[in-house]
Amino acid sequence: MENKNDIIVVDLEKYPQIEVWGEKLGGNLGLEYFYLDDQYFDYIPQHVNYLRFDNKTGLFGHKYWGEIRFQRSEYGVDDQGTTQKDKVKVDNDIRSKYTVPFMKAVITLKIQEIFEKRYNKLRDKYSYLEEATWEDQVKESKAYLEDNTTETKLIHRLAELRGLTLEVFAAKVVKNNSEWKDSVYDLLVKEQSLIVKVKSCVNILDLNVFLEDYFGNEMPREQCLDYGRCEFNETGAVVRKEPFVYGIKF
Repeated sequence: MENKNDIIVVDLEKYPQIEVWGEKLGGNLGLEYFYLDDQYFDYIPQHVNYLRFDNKTGLFGHKYWGEIRFQRSEYGVDDQGTTQKDKVKVDNDIRSKYTVPFMKAVITLKIQEIFEKRYNKLRDKYSYLEEATWEDQVKESKAYLEDNTTETKLIHRLAELRGLTLEVFAAKVVKNNSEWKDSVYDLLVKEQSLIVKVKSCVNILDLNVFLEDYFGNEMPREQCLDYGRCEFNETGAVVRKEPFVYGIKF
């Protein structure tokens, strides 16, 4: 029986329980698609980022991901169990209405997941208590550097533990905080610049270019030829003009 449930897109590594509850449809970019009954959406923890699509959008989004042809091969099995391959028409209106928004949303989620991991990597060098008291350290440090008669409750004790004068320790805290913010700001700007590029994509052709340029996912051969990134060699095979580099490029 055909599954009519909504479709969830999620990082399975983050929340493997979906594999127990749902029925797998497929995936792209390391994100997985599952049919999921309504009742289970209420149990997904708030820290887990995911996308929810109606059945039709999810199916057409998955089916025509990156598809630029007007016809494609579809495989089936006849009554005798023989595998058949038929040429079927690809409806461009369907791709515009369902596949393009689906691809944009999935790519955006993947970008966010990547930058979340990069942000967490920045935080890894700090303990939980260090992070919990960091704003207090910065506040006390700035106040002390402005007026060295200011009473401190924390940083003088931390400075003593490290064998530093209070002035040196306070300056170090302020400097580290500035560098930390610069790093976080850079991550945010890079993330948002990519998301803006995804939003500006008009069609699947544009999205395929983005996936190739930033994720190292090769565009279809026909598009590669049209865009001058591929050519026919002396044997008639389609080859890249420049060696292709796979993997994330940002």
